[in-house]
Amino acid sequence: MKSVILSREEMYFYDKHTIEKIGIPGKVLMENAGMGCTDFIAQNCLNPKDKTAIFCGNGNNGGDGFVISRLLKIMNFDVTVFLLGKIEKMSPETKDNYDLCVENSIEIIDLTDSENPKETLKLYEFDLIIDAIFGIGFKGEVRGFISGVIQSMNSSNAKVVSIDIASGLDADTGVAQNSIAADFTLTMAAYKYGHFLGDGLKFSGLTKIIDIGIPENLFDKFPPKLKLITKENANYPIRKPYFHKGDYGRVGIIAGSPGFSGAAIMASKGALRAGAGLITLFHPPNLSTIFETALTEVMTFAMPEKDEDNYDIEAMIRTLNKQDVLLIGPGIGTNEKIKKLAIEILKVWSKPAVLDADMLNIIANDSELLKLISGKPFVLTPHIGDFARLTGKSIAEISENPISILRKFCSQNNLNILLKSSVSIFCNGFSETINITGNDGLATGGSGDVLAGILVSFLGQKLPMKDSAVSAAYLLGKTAERIAKKRKSASIIPTDIIEELFRA
Repeated sequence: MKSVILSREEMYFYDKHTIEKIGIPGKVLMENAGMGCTDFIAQNCLNPKDKTAIFCGNGNNGGDGFVISRLLKIMNFDVTVFLLGKIEKMSPETKDNYDLCVENSIEIIDLTDSENPKETLKLYEFDLIIDAIFGIGFKGEVRGFISGVIQSMNSSNAKVVSIDIASGLDADTGVAQNSIAADFTLTMAAYKYGHFLGDGLKFSGLTKIIDIGIPENLFDKFPPKLKLITKENANYPIRKPYFHKGDYGRVGIIAGSPGFSGAAIMASKGALRAGAGLITLFHPPNLSTIFETALTEVMTFAMPEKDEDNYDIEAMIRTLNKQDVLLIGPGIGTNEKIKKLAIEILKVWSKPAVLDADMLNIIANDSELLKLISGKPFVLTPHIGDFARLTGKSIAEISENPISILRKFCSQNNLNILLKSSVSIFCNGFSETINITGNDGLATGGSGDVLAGILVSFLGQKLPMKDSAVSAAYLLGKTAERIAKKRKSASIIPTDIIEELFRA
């Protein structure tokens, strides 16, 4: 199946279109879902003598669970079904598969009538738990006796597999008030937003796509709103054997301050390793010795000063005009001296630029600067804390609905933003692209500086802005994943990423 990522309503649309327009019955899709899940579970989660508890609701997610129960029983696995929904509320497809479980003499324990569901469960007897309770239609908070059941499931020692999405997790936002904590999630046809946003990564475990028979060309005919960056659609700068260094961009980087020279070094080396032709680091004069020593392949330029409190802005801008692209922000600080220089550069610079780190803090402290950069070929690269300061919203508000808030902010201010978190989202006010590559090895200071360097390098090599942003994020994440195959992710540092970029 294609690697796409869908909202709840989009998944409903593709499912309905497949049934009503293409003519594949819902019962067939449910059977396909159950077979695909069963194959994965039997091969990856079960030993011959293991006991499996399957929790089924009364919706189609429960129907998938009934199919899995039946198929595992046919394969001679020990299966017990726990029913968490009313039989009379089941869809026809779900009821048919429930009846087949009854006909196959599968033990079904109805927890809806149990006076003490926790005592009835005896989950210590089971090696595997399969969660087929709610599915992607769930919204809000799990309440009533099912809340206690979920707590018991999470406190057991059994491995947990969720079908489509962990029960209790919102498929659009990843918000979870009380969710199953799965080891694996087997999702139908495509990833869902909630697998990766909010608490999605925390509760989904390893997410695998199950092919249920929805034709792949539907995703081309009716493209999803949110695009997923993958190996197939990542774009990198074109390289030609007859190009010279000028063809790969003159990249200017304004970065560094006492105590934060590393940010400038990592951004510069990231840009260099990503293929930039000529890089000049513009830095405070008192750091010349550090950068001359650390950056042998990068040109360094001490920013000219008028006096102790002011840079020579005119001289600085004349020099910057020789550059094709700019990166402003890593480690520059937010004092008045650098702030005045940065603002004057924003006023006159009309070529592509990346605004990162302290440059974002400067903008956040003066909302009028948003008007100054509106509509310019700039990309802002905030992490979620930076974005909270830019928008005036709390981190909690943004975490609950990042795509909607990002879309509105970019549209209102005519901005391009790459929002960084455990996943990254690029938005230009018209469309969004999400990157889900990476691992916890990137959760360390300096990773954002490397990303900013890669991004500005791609811009300098004339890659379009959207491609530069999403492909830089994808490359950073895939590089971290590749390194983690050789060493524990906790030991990955930003310089490892730099050295491994584009390594075959």
